[in-house]
Parts: sequence; C-alpha cells; structure tokens
Amino acid sequence: MTSAAHTLLRGSLLIVLMAGGMVWTSCDLASGDSTAILNANSTFPPTVRHRFEYAEEDVVEGDVAVESEVQSDDLDAILSRNGFSRRDVINARVDSVRIERVSAPSLRNVELFLGRDGPRVASVQFPSEGRSTIVDDTRRTVVRAVQDGAEGLDGRFELETPGAGVVRARVYYRLEVEGV
Repeated sequence: MTSAAHTLLRGSLLIVLMAGGMVWTSCDLASGDSTAILNANSTFPPTVRHRFEYAEEDVVEGDVAVESEVQSDDLDAILSRNGFSRRDVINARVDSVRIERVSAPSLRNVELFLGRDGPRVASVQFPSEGRSTIVDDTRRTVVRAVQDGAEGLDGRFELETPGAGVVRARVYYRLEVEGV
C-alpha cells in the first residue's frame, strides 16, 4: 500500500468516526432535551399542602388514622400549570415532608402514606415538649403512586393522651416528566 493510499484510508476512517460520534452525540442530546425536572425551584413547584383534623372520639387506644384534605393545588393542577399530565411522569420522589403540629399537643408519632395503602412518605417523632414543626427529609420514590393518581395522604398518628387535633403537612416532590 502506498503512502498516499494509506493517508486516504486514515482520513476516511477519521471522517467515519467523526460522523458516527456526531450522530451518537445528537441522539444523546435529543433524549436529554425531551425530559424536564419539576422541583422546588420550578416556576410552579410540585409542592402540595395537606391538612389533617381528628376528633377525640376518633382516637382508639392512643392511635388515630385520618385522611388529609388537600389545601393547595394538587399534583394534577401543578402538572397542568407546568404543561404536563400524570401520563408524562417517568420518575417521581418525595424530597421532604414538613409536618406541623397545629393544635395537637399530645401528638407523639406521625406516619404519612401517599394514598390509601401507598408508599410511606414521612415518619417523625414529636417530643412531648418542644418543636411544633419537624421535617422528614428522607427521599422516597413514589413513581407508581403518582402515575396511578394518588392525591391525599393517609395519616397514622400516635397520641400520648386522647384528644382532638389538627396537623398540617407540606410535601415537596421532584418529578421527572417527558414530552418537552
């Protein structure tokens, strides 16, 4: 093989490799552009506020289970405001849950689940005397529950003494959506 033919062959291989690299890179960039992350920094952040209220007669042996009332835009409304729907969600997690003891002085333990029989999104203990707000910042995956339409929280509270109470929770989601 002559020197000119060898140089031509190397040049051809270099062009093929560069073209292949450009095609691979453009596909990778295109797939990166087709998803978006919605979080606390988004224009319409996926943060949902909940309220729990229970009466003294709801307490059984120091425990009470109550479903939340959504006190803000729900996930459907938040997704819609961002130009998406639940069918666009490909990944979802709860980044943190802020739980506030509004008027529940004997509240000891709180467990919150996304939807009935859904995944646990928070578990905290309140000291007898002390803070009225606690944040559970354990990240939890909730893809299936979000995709299936879960909205409310199922709260399970343990009380030191029976009594009525009001508890609030603010759930901070991180949603990955496709279809941008």
